[in-house]
Amino acid sequence: MIDNIVDYPKNIFSLVKKSFEFQSGALVAVALPSGYGAKGLFEIIFNGVDLKEFALPIISFGVLTIMYIAISSVDFYTGTRASRKEHIISAGTPIGYIKSDKLWSSVWKFLGVILTGTALMIFCLLFILIETNWLSETFLIFEIGFFIVVIGFDLHSIGENQLRRYGTKPKFYGFIDEVSVTIRKGIIEKISNKLK
Repeated sequence: MIDNIVDYPKNIFSLVKKSFEFQSGALVAVALPSGYGAKGLFEIIFNGVDLKEFALPIISFGVLTIMYIAISSVDFYTGTRASRKEHIISAGTPIGYIKSDKLWSSVWKFLGVILTGTALMIFCLLFILIETNWLSETFLIFEIGFFIVVIGFDLHSIGENQLRRYGTKPKFYGFIDEVSVTIRKGIIEKISNKLK
């Protein structure tokens, strides 16, 4: 069991090391020729395709995924701290403040975001490969927009966690709420009223 946050890098490195040492390096013996074969296959597939076109979807996916992981981790941490405080107030003890269903909900949300972002990036790359520019640009916009929405919601969630824990939201999170309310009232409700 990991007792200290300092143990995380050591344990992660230990898991990676186990992967490379499995069956005396049998997976490495499989991976090296496979990597060489995949390189040749990619050269055949991408023959005549400007690889610069592939950079934007991959870089945007990488940067936005890192941002999402960082903000989602902060959201998870602040959520557990807020739940701990609420549990101590209601039960008098911190024992049992993490609920299994809440934990699994966080895990599935995280995996769902990563899988959806990956799927959008793959479709974008496929449409670049078959030279359907308008579809590749559409999926790139969806990819970036999707991550902005989930990152924005996690920022909102951090503010809610701070409210639950301290009784007030920091100004930044209040500003995010004000912007979202303004957009809802100023744009979305007007459009929905015109469509009725």
